[in-house]
Amino acid sequence: MAANLQLLFRRMVRQPSILLLFSVGLLGITDSSANEPPWSFQRLQRPALPKATDPTWPKQELDLFYLAKNKPLPDASRATLIRRVAFDLTGLPPTWTEVEAFVNDRASDDDALAKVVDAYLKSPRFGERWARHWLDVVRYADSVGRTWNAPFTYAWKYRDWVIDSFNSDKPYNRFVAEQIAGDLIPAKTVEERRDQIIGTGMLALGAMDLSEGSDERFIMDQVDDQIDVTSRAFMGLTIACARCHDHKTDPVSMKDYYALAGVFYSSRTLPGQAAKWNLTGAGYVDPEMLVDLPAKLDEELTSPSKLPSGIHSMGDVQDYSRGNGRTAPPYDVDPFFAMGVLEDKARNCEICNAGDPYDRGAAPRRAGMEIPSLPKLSDVKAGESGRKQYADWMTQPTHPLTSRVMANRIWAHLFGQGIVRTVDDFGVTGASPSDPALLDHLAVQFVTGGWSVKKLIRSIVLSRTYRQQLAQARRIDFESIRDAMLFIADRLDTSRPEGIQVSGIGGKGNTGRVRALIGMESPWRTIYLPVLRDLLPDDYSTWDFPPPTQIKGQRDVTTVPPQSLWFMNSDFSSSVSTDAANKLKSIEAAYQAILGRDPSAEERSETSDFDTETLVQALFATAEFRYLF
Repeated sequence: MAANLQLLFRRMVRQPSILLLFSVGLLGITDSSANEPPWSFQRLQRPALPKATDPTWPKQELDLFYLAKNKPLPDASRATLIRRVAFDLTGLPPTWTEVEAFVNDRASDDDALAKVVDAYLKSPRFGERWARHWLDVVRYADSVGRTWNAPFTYAWKYRDWVIDSFNSDKPYNRFVAEQIAGDLIPAKTVEERRDQIIGTGMLALGAMDLSEGSDERFIMDQVDDQIDVTSRAFMGLTIACARCHDHKTDPVSMKDYYALAGVFYSSRTLPGQAAKWNLTGAGYVDPEMLVDLPAKLDEELTSPSKLPSGIHSMGDVQDYSRGNGRTAPPYDVDPFFAMGVLEDKARNCEICNAGDPYDRGAAPRRAGMEIPSLPKLSDVKAGESGRKQYADWMTQPTHPLTSRVMANRIWAHLFGQGIVRTVDDFGVTGASPSDPALLDHLAVQFVTGGWSVKKLIRSIVLSRTYRQQLAQARRIDFESIRDAMLFIADRLDTSRPEGIQVSGIGGKGNTGRVRALIGMESPWRTIYLPVLRDLLPDDYSTWDFPPPTQIKGQRDVTTVPPQSLWFMNSDFSSSVSTDAANKLKSIEAAYQAILGRDPSAEERSETSDFDTETLVQALFATAEFRYLF
């Protein structure tokens, strides 16, 4: 111990930053600002508009904020701009017909761009593009991962729900609320209720250790996952850091954590698998009980109500209906609810001392979080989990975090980096906003615009700020690369694959006993390909697809040799290039379809001896195809 301390002090002499941390952490020396709430907790209010130094430049109010701090770059050409807009809004390149129509449109730049943007916002491809962004945030996957990689047989219902929500421009506050408490929100029709319930599937997507069974450790791990995803995805807060001790930097105590834990402790999580359940609502997969689940649920079971403790998932319902030697208990079940969360026995959650689920302390009042500077949750009545109150609290217009976090996420997807660079962390350890006034302007605009994601995106894309030439090129992501190649080769099927898209029962050590039924060579958009934890194809890691166990609002972007080799040698690239070459019969057609422009005279001369397939594969591999400018 003494030797280790001596080594530490020697290092501190060489690295003063370590000395500072040692002083603060061990000697109790604190900065007076440490007790102040983070900037993001401050009241959301509309900032004053800056005066324009050049009144002719701004197109939107946000341009005034940009102009106050930056020297504008020249506008991008129309050909460059439509390609950027098409990929940003749909994840696909514009057709050559669309490029020509925009470039040759005699309307003003404002009117011509508005027509293009409105068309892309109305396209079903918009929801597929922006849903993928959201699925990164909520750690979407089609299998559990970890010790027993069982399939999430019905996760695709939640995935499609997200796509439909973005396409219909479901108000974001409603979008958030349905994922936390869709089963508790009043609905006008049975169809609406079913849709809301599917939204709660987000809470059941965690990577859980199924070997823990249904013991208290499993329950608390599941609760922790639900706290983490809801607090980070919607508010940019790492509340889960207070599971074992008071949060080290943010004003969140263990008491706050376990007050929120009581909300999910009083909820029943259904993973959409055949499972054994105890009365606490925690579930684990029993391989002996797993059956091949049908693609369509039993249409005869239509009564929407709470699942009793004897029925655990639609897998069980189907198993019982087949007469597999077990007697079905009485039940009344909504067959469309296969994966998600319901109310369970309401109870407060005792504090786990040092995070130990078997060493319990006093139980704080359920939903009784008292985080400084944030609003208080409404009181929870006896018999209620508090999920509805949690959703209402988070989505109130005056909440300082929810609108800021989503406005920042939208900005990050359109510009490559958020106004707050740490898009999932708005706490003390996160980055400060590069332009706090601009962020608040966007957040207020978002709320007053009815929480419309499409309205906010439209405003940003029509701004002069967005229209500039990019100071730094942005690489398109893996899904856009694959989908664009299929689209150009005329192989893309824009329909949805029907029914269940995974099979198997999983296996210990992720042995591959769960598999995807559609893969890289299938014609569907990449968002529809199953995401199996620990079993993703190598193509995904090559292009920086985020690990589906993580909440990842901002993807890493690397440039590595395997990416170039992928275009040259992968089976997918070779087959798509062959099909594209059969469609594109000339040098001009290849350049127009792949790069969105005509070839130069020099390029025509240099590629005149290329066979079409070689030319196509070479153009796919260019930086001009992979990047937006």
